[in-house]
Amino acid sequence: MNQTPQQIEKKLKQIEEFEKTWGEDHGQTKVYAMKKYCLDQKYRERVHEFNKASQQTIKRYTNGY
Repeated sequence: MNQTPQQIEKKLKQIEEFEKTWGEDHGQTKVYAMKKYCLDQKYRERVHEFNKASQQTIKRYTNGY
């Protein structure tokens, strides 16, 4: 699923508000990952490749190879 620039900007604003409340050293792995996803194009590409490979593996497993 590709995110539009508007969706990425909206998510970054949500992260910014969260970090204003809880600080940048909040220990929330999901927040760190989402922030990296929004800011790093190469990371997004690797996430998409991983998800695609996972889907293909599951399809092969459920279809009996």
